[in-house]
Parts: sequence; C-alpha cells; structure tokens
Amino acid sequence: MAKHAEVGHFIQGLIRTEKARRKLTFEDIAQRLRQYGIHQTPSNLRTKLGRGDMSAQLFLALMKVLELRSVRLEGLELRAVRGKRRKR
Repeated sequence: MAKHAEVGHFIQGLIRTEKARRKLTFEDIAQRLRQYGIHQTPSNLRTKLGRGDMSAQLFLALMKVLELRSVRLEGLELRAVRGKRRKR
C-alpha cells in the first residue's frame, strides 16, 4: 500500500494538537496506553508521530486515551495518483 504524506501530516497535526490541548507528555500518553495493555515507550511514540506513520490499532488507541470521540476529515486532502499499476 502506498503511503501518503498528506495522511501522515494530518495524523501528526491531530495528535499533537490534542496532546497539547490536554497538556500531556509522551510519558503521560504511554502510561495511559499501558492501562489497555499497549506498551509503547515515549520515544517510540515520538518517533511514530514524527513520521506520521503508525498502525490503525495504535491510532485508535491514541484517540481513546486522548478522549477523542470523532475526527473531522474535512481537513484531509488526498490527491489521486495516476500511473502504471504494479504487477503482483
């Protein structure tokens, strides 16, 4: 599956905004995730957020611990990619 920079930037902005709004550190978030059996170090979280690349499972867990009930996708702009399809 191709990676889209737009999606990564959207995730980065969303998580950083909500983290700052709640005045949480990566250590706080890591501790909250541990309550659900998800073990991520603050450094791992920082790296994944910096790349804007994480599993859907981790993204949903972050939404839960940041107490987000919904995400508005209007700000997410995806561009169609044209070109040859790869053979499998």
